[in-house]
Amino acid sequence: MNRLSFGIKTAPSEFNRILDQILQGLEGTMSYFDDIIIHGTSHEECQNRLRHCLERLRKYDLHLNKDKCTFFQTEIQYLGYIIRQNKISKCPKKVEAINSVPRPRNADEVRRFLGMVTYYSRFIPDASTMTHPLRQLLRKDKQFFWSSSCESAFIKLKTEISSERVLVPFDPNLPITLACDASPTGIAGVLSNIIDGVERPVAFISRSLTQAETNYSQLDREALAIVFTVGKFYNYIYGQPFTLITDNRPLTRIFHQNAKLPAMTSARLLRYAAFLQQFNYEVQHRKAEDHVNVDFFSRAPSNEKSIGIETTLDQELQNLNDQVINQISTYSLTSTSIAFESQQDPELSKIKESLIHGNLNNPDYSLHDGVIFKGQRVVIPTSLRAEVLKELHHTHVGIVKMKQLARRYCYWRNIDKDIENLVRQCENCALIKKDPVKAPVHHWDEPKENFEQVHIDYAGPFQGFYFLVLVDSKSKWAEVKVIKEAPTSESTIYLLQDIFSVHGLPRNLVSDNATIFHSDTFQTFCRENGIMQKFIAPGHPATNGLAERNIQTLKQKLTAMADEKLSMNQKVREILYRYRGTPLNCGKTPAQLYLGRDIRLKLDALRPSKEPASKPADLPRVRNFSVGERVQVRWYTNQKPTWKFGVVLKNVQPKKKVTFQDNIEDQPKPMELEEIIIRPDNYAAVPDQGNVPVMAPPAEAVPQAAPPAVQIRRSQRQRQVPRHFQDYVRD
Repeated sequence: MNRLSFGIKTAPSEFNRILDQILQGLEGTMSYFDDIIIHGTSHEECQNRLRHCLERLRKYDLHLNKDKCTFFQTEIQYLGYIIRQNKISKCPKKVEAINSVPRPRNADEVRRFLGMVTYYSRFIPDASTMTHPLRQLLRKDKQFFWSSSCESAFIKLKTEISSERVLVPFDPNLPITLACDASPTGIAGVLSNIIDGVERPVAFISRSLTQAETNYSQLDREALAIVFTVGKFYNYIYGQPFTLITDNRPLTRIFHQNAKLPAMTSARLLRYAAFLQQFNYEVQHRKAEDHVNVDFFSRAPSNEKSIGIETTLDQELQNLNDQVINQISTYSLTSTSIAFESQQDPELSKIKESLIHGNLNNPDYSLHDGVIFKGQRVVIPTSLRAEVLKELHHTHVGIVKMKQLARRYCYWRNIDKDIENLVRQCENCALIKKDPVKAPVHHWDEPKENFEQVHIDYAGPFQGFYFLVLVDSKSKWAEVKVIKEAPTSESTIYLLQDIFSVHGLPRNLVSDNATIFHSDTFQTFCRENGIMQKFIAPGHPATNGLAERNIQTLKQKLTAMADEKLSMNQKVREILYRYRGTPLNCGKTPAQLYLGRDIRLKLDALRPSKEPASKPADLPRVRNFSVGERVQVRWYTNQKPTWKFGVVLKNVQPKKKVTFQDNIEDQPKPMELEEIIIRPDNYAAVPDQGNVPVMAPPAEAVPQAAPPAVQIRRSQRQRQVPRHFQDYVRD
């Protein structure tokens, strides 16, 4: 290819790329555009490398200007530097040019001066501190004012440039140190070789902090300086052991090559530590007063731009701009009208003049056929903005879509706000707008005690009846009252009194806004009984969902039981009976939650009954009856108690009865055991002593026939006959 495809602008870079390819592989040979430098450690080595370079140039038919060539020099001037054996210094001519620069009078002259100083920033430690007052003059939000601090920085920078400080070439065979430091405004680093026990700087690097980085903590800024310096000198230190020097002691533990990271290390430091793991280094702490060679400096960026702005764009950009204008064009809105109105607009006319004369260095703005563009968007003058908004809103496009279209075609300040106001003021859009999203329903707070808060509501008329439903908010215990007539405040109070007589008065009563619950009579009833009424939101029955859901369940069950031949009260009673014994979602029944126990259902009969183990009754000590023993029995004649005497014939335990022989009728008669009073047979022998009546439980003796004679053992202790037996004692 023998010609440049994109014009002459790319010629220098293409020439540099081609020359690098030609000289590729030649040892000790480097080039920068048309400057070729060949170096060697001895005269013979340098001569051999020169011969190889000339042969390579002859091969590709490249010619040299002999008058511009120098051979076998021990000191050369190359790209503004004086290079000699093991030394790199500044070019005296460049230094003299910098020293002769007059005091800057505006921001552009300050920018040019800083650009020249920046080129030699590798020789200037503490550069960020020196240039900081001058860099403040470049800020857009500050007026240009040359202060005493600016004058001091200007003179100090000239003095530093004029100093005899030199750098040494990098030698990978010597010990390498990397010193890093940070300040509130910048970060910096120094690459050095240790020569005869002294650090000799190879290069200084620095940069200022971004707005976000200035908010970092001092620890993070120090870590950022380390990562920045290591990244800049990557080609020098990768694969080489080196010493990392910092004046921040915590970082010596965090970034220590053989130590684990602390458990509470921030994510930023974790990423920095992971990056440093690929290097072979040792961390060393150095006091701040011994760290002056790298103490707080940063490179001042070169923002110099050419005066003026290019107003003629290439054909591709012109086609694109024309297409954008055509998209928003109408009968009254064309590129000609936009250009004319832009010239009449006070704000846009100033921007247009600044673009033409190069006073506006903002690359976002451009000029095409009198129309101002910001990026690829047309800047619309004030008089045409209403017409553009109308075009954007064609077919009643919404806010989001209008903004998307505007970001493609047009721009002015606060365009998003104007779009929002237009759509909100469009009546047709408002009429077809959907309802807003419903706010979530606030759930009632669960009370702490049962029957503290109840929900009530009426259902009906349903199947010819009205139903008052009351549900406890905590236990979900339900009460339903059935009435035939339409409910009133008085009938409602009567039904509630019936319920409250069983469960007590609640603290809160939730209902809808029906007239029954809003009447003076009902409110007086609640106030006198200390009940606080709470009404739901009007038109939102879901806010009383507990009562509404129970009404729905009641209607469903009554509809399903329509064929059963039961009265309405019986149906409601059966529904409540089964509901109270059925578990809820929590796994417990309303009866368990309210009564603290389960109610017994018919289904409980399916389980085998468990009889409790019987314990012997704790009865008083009594004596057993023996067959043949004479007894006295309470006998009732015409509802009057009397006494009869007889002898025990037999003892029947299962029926707890004894059979005795009446002295009068001489017939055996069974009598209840509890009615028998014992009288000893030999009471006549001891008239002054009586027997104490004792209740006799059934003995476990087997029933048997009375023997002809029974020897009865009695105590020999003399006992006194009770007074109430005196009438029966015989002489």
